[in-house]
Amino acid sequence: MNIDQLVDGLNNAFVEENHRIVFWYDAAGDFAAEIPKLPLDEVNTINMADRSALAVKMQLEMEDTKSKFLLYFPFAEPEIEKDWLLDIKLYSRCFYADRMSIIFNELGLQQQSVRAHLAKRERFLGNKSRLATLKSWVQPEFDEVALDLAMIATITKADSCDLQHILFALAEEQVQGDLGLEANPPSLEALAKYQLAGPLARALQQALGYPATAAELNGEATLHFGHLLIRLLVTGYCEGASTIPSWAADQVLTAGGARATCQALLSRWRDSSRYYQTFDVVSDWVATAHNIEAKLEELTLLELAQIEMFKVAERRLVIELVQVIPSAERKQLDEYEQIIRSRLDKHWATRHKDDETRRFYRSVYAALVAAIQLFDLRRVHTDGFHFESVAALYSAYETDLYQFDTAYRHYVAATQSVHLNILKPLDEAVEQCYAQWYIDNLAKNWGDKIEAEQRLSAWYLPEVTNQQAFFATHVQPLLEKGGARRVGVIISDAFRYEAAVELQDRINEKRYSEATLGSQLGVVPSYTTLGMAALLPHDSLEYREANGDDVFVDGQSSKGRAAREKILAAHGGLAITADQLKGWSREAGREALKDQQLVYVYHNVVDARGDSASTESGTFNAVEDAIEELTELTRKILLNFNISTVLVTADHGFLFQQSAPDEVTRTSIAEKPDNTLKYKKRYVIGSNLPAAEDVWAGSTQQTAGTMSATDFWIPKGANRFHFVGGARFMHGGIMPQEIVVPVLTVKALRGEKAEKRTRRKVGVMSTKSSMKMTNNIQKFELMQTEAVSELVLPISVAVAIFDGDKLVSSEEVVSFDSASDSVAERMKSIRLSLEGTNFDRKKDYFLVLKDKDLNTEIERYKMTIDLAITDDFF
Repeated sequence: MNIDQLVDGLNNAFVEENHRIVFWYDAAGDFAAEIPKLPLDEVNTINMADRSALAVKMQLEMEDTKSKFLLYFPFAEPEIEKDWLLDIKLYSRCFYADRMSIIFNELGLQQQSVRAHLAKRERFLGNKSRLATLKSWVQPEFDEVALDLAMIATITKADSCDLQHILFALAEEQVQGDLGLEANPPSLEALAKYQLAGPLARALQQALGYPATAAELNGEATLHFGHLLIRLLVTGYCEGASTIPSWAADQVLTAGGARATCQALLSRWRDSSRYYQTFDVVSDWVATAHNIEAKLEELTLLELAQIEMFKVAERRLVIELVQVIPSAERKQLDEYEQIIRSRLDKHWATRHKDDETRRFYRSVYAALVAAIQLFDLRRVHTDGFHFESVAALYSAYETDLYQFDTAYRHYVAATQSVHLNILKPLDEAVEQCYAQWYIDNLAKNWGDKIEAEQRLSAWYLPEVTNQQAFFATHVQPLLEKGGARRVGVIISDAFRYEAAVELQDRINEKRYSEATLGSQLGVVPSYTTLGMAALLPHDSLEYREANGDDVFVDGQSSKGRAAREKILAAHGGLAITADQLKGWSREAGREALKDQQLVYVYHNVVDARGDSASTESGTFNAVEDAIEELTELTRKILLNFNISTVLVTADHGFLFQQSAPDEVTRTSIAEKPDNTLKYKKRYVIGSNLPAAEDVWAGSTQQTAGTMSATDFWIPKGANRFHFVGGARFMHGGIMPQEIVVPVLTVKALRGEKAEKRTRRKVGVMSTKSSMKMTNNIQKFELMQTEAVSELVLPISVAVAIFDGDKLVSSEEVVSFDSASDSVAERMKSIRLSLEGTNFDRKKDYFLVLKDKDLNTEIERYKMTIDLAITDDFF
């Protein structure tokens, strides 16, 4: 060792560790000649070879109590009984100059007994790189066990020098090498080489009750890592199942506290952003080794709902739910939905991870929730629909029945993103429920009332605006004195009422605006040319025989955006496409609109995709895209272009079913009639159309307010005239989905109004202000303090037990999203597992609730941990 190393070590003791007195024992006297030459600033060096210990003691304690001293002893450290300076040494620092002692000093260790232990690890310490890594882990108070774990962490390249991260790193090495459960990761061989295999086995035995052999504990044999992984996951499986099946009896860890510690370890493994996918692979290995998939077939659905350990359990749970949902009663459907929402907080479907597996199961569960909502609605209306009038049914569609269409849309959209045979049986049940039961029953009740009331001859409903009165009813009042300075209107082609409900919710999530939804009675036939014309400012609408199905507005053609812009110009208005608006900067938009009172924005997403045979299968995905785009378009208009009110409406709605229709849904026409202006699968328009069977016939004078007596035919119910050009997406008829046209009024909010719409997450609290934990695994009750509403949002809460800032339990995530006013329905329970058994009953621990998304603390509750019994498995 050179002088520089000596000086560095001594300076570290005096300066970094701030000791006033340092004792240096040099039994061989090798450094006696170097003592006078040591360049130590402001340090008095005393060679104790010829000094009285008593005299030095008096000097240090009575004569000079401020200066720094190096006491050099050119002999061995005396026994305690003969050490006159022992009391001073106890509050001072000892320095040693042999290699292990230098390493001891370099590592900043304090327990002198560790110096001898370092000599046993000389082979490990012979590498500078390993030593440098070790130094980054070591804390002054480390004992032999902690030091060995730090060395093991160095070899395994773990993120931390605790047993959990060491196991995670070994598992990652196992997976990266695709070693399966048979071979050991190479790091275990390195641990054996450096005599660290035994310490790892002992740590596993102490923390987890791992049944290590004597040879493993002594380092004479290396543990089988695959066997350890099997034991960990089988123990986790048994904890979830709350039983130990016969096949697991010799695999489960049952020693005191082992189950809880194992659960805490598995919880952190699954939650780790770095290692969770390693868990996925290991879980599949263990599931295959034990043929878990076959064993799961013996479990009930409720038992499956408790198993989180294996992906095959997630799949099995889905299979069971697919079988039971269609025939379940409402109470059961609610139970199944709660199971699914619980799974969305757990490992395989959590939204806090984003990869193919998590996205897959989130989509599957979204489909299942939608199916539950669909069948629940059917249970509410078991006897079909028997409304007393068209007006009553129309109102029921606005408030309730539209949810059938939403649930079906959500189901189809979710299943299209999954493409899995696992949902096939449910696909058929959902299709039968929606396309046959719901549509057929709705069409029958609706059609009966339409005919009974002769409604096509008097196309109006009390307190419902007709679509052709849109401008006069909704726009003109805003432009008149006291109204808005400028109004924006977005017309989204084929954007139906049920999607507008969802759009309203999306917009109302924002502080800057508030949306309210109403409807208008759509024109008939419910198709684009007539619907778009009806929405323009006008005094008259008419068809002209020489111009096909073009609708003339106050004598001008309304076909195409350019024609509509001419009509709007007479009213201080402008017509643009949604794509043009998207491309506008704030300045460009204000410049374009500076002289305009009115802007009509034409948006075409749903119809563009749905009304084509090649793309109609993506109709419901188009609806989601439309909702997203309309949310952004309204935001941009309100925030950037000096417009305080935006109206979002549509030219018509649509009908769509996932399954291809059959001949039963087709209304035959012997031959195409003369004087036809337009012949489509859902309507025929012409002049002087003859009488026909199985159709509803009418005049646009009655159903759209046209000057011209233009005739139309519409197939009854949800039928089609033909299947050409796509068969699943259609519009033009009078089903509620086609003619209940949304009118969404979106107003900008400023100042105090915006502040009142500030949204916050729902509160969560423990039902007890303080608590006591007497078992390694214990249940805790949490309460959602209020119902979720428009301004009170759901929250995902991470719950765990802490010793100060140190996590000492598993962490469980639970979402609180109940909209119920019942406190009982807003209660949820979680089970936490303690890590280890070494808890002080006189110490304060804390149950901590954190916002999982923000990682911010919500509440903390004082807790006592008094483990009376720690070795019972269940």
